[in-house]
Amino acid sequence: KRAAERKGRIRTEIKLRTALKQQPQTKMANTFTLRQIGIVISPYTKRMGTPRQGSLTPSSRAYVEFSQDIQPTALEGLEQYSHVWIIFEFHANTNLGAESRKSKIKPPRAPKKVGMLSTRSPHRPNPLGLSLVKLEKLQGRKLYISALDLVNGTPVYDVKPCVPWDVPTTALIVPEWVSQNDVASVEFTHNASSALKKVMETVISPAYEKNQVELVKNAISEILAQDPRAGNKRGTASDKPYNIVFGSARIEFVVSSNGVVQVVGIKKIEFPQESYVDGIPLLSEVT
Repeated sequence: KRAAERKGRIRTEIKLRTALKQQPQTKMANTFTLRQIGIVISPYTKRMGTPRQGSLTPSSRAYVEFSQDIQPTALEGLEQYSHVWIIFEFHANTNLGAESRKSKIKPPRAPKKVGMLSTRSPHRPNPLGLSLVKLEKLQGRKLYISALDLVNGTPVYDVKPCVPWDVPTTALIVPEWVSQNDVASVEFTHNASSALKKVMETVISPAYEKNQVELVKNAISEILAQDPRAGNKRGTASDKPYNIVFGSARIEFVVSSNGVVQVVGIKKIEFPQESYVDGIPLLSEVT
């Protein structure tokens, strides 16, 4: 019953989001129109399973594919930098206009509500994000990156090189709940490891080479080590399999009483074309 209710709620929210985006936009005072210059192709198919910070998953791989109106000459010299900033849209939000009006919200790891602008929540007055990623290589209009936290299909509005002056010279001060370290150990069963090798050629993101099985396994481990389950489940044991989606593969895992996350299955998922909204497949059964 709860799954059916959740499915209905998500579909209603998505219909509302689609309708809002299709409405004619009236130019208002103190507004600025952004032009999309590219799109992110990443293995993070859903919001759940996307790391909260890219640096937590150094084995993640993706690329930014720039639009045809962005000439390759505009990217010349970018390959000389190790890291770049990506300015993007939180395009997977399903509650446009609602959350952005809330002045206080409760982040998943915070003990209580805090001011919305004191968080990195995707639900903001302007749904814009800023992400620091590692630059791997530049080929034509494709910028290959690693250590990212960007959902597949994310619209990109700008890319800027990271320079030494972007990095604070003194230690960062953050709330305790931001800096807490709750990393878990991750193990793969023999069957899960074998299944991963079988799906590498067909369902893993094109940002990975077919022979990079260990790199993909590391990326999945880095995601699960953060326990991507809902806040009320995080840190608890469960024999019931949970799921995240990586590329077009369903990653099934359980959490033992001693906190170890065990990957027990990896299966290919077929995405009907009509199930996509803004590049995000509707998978209500993925919990």
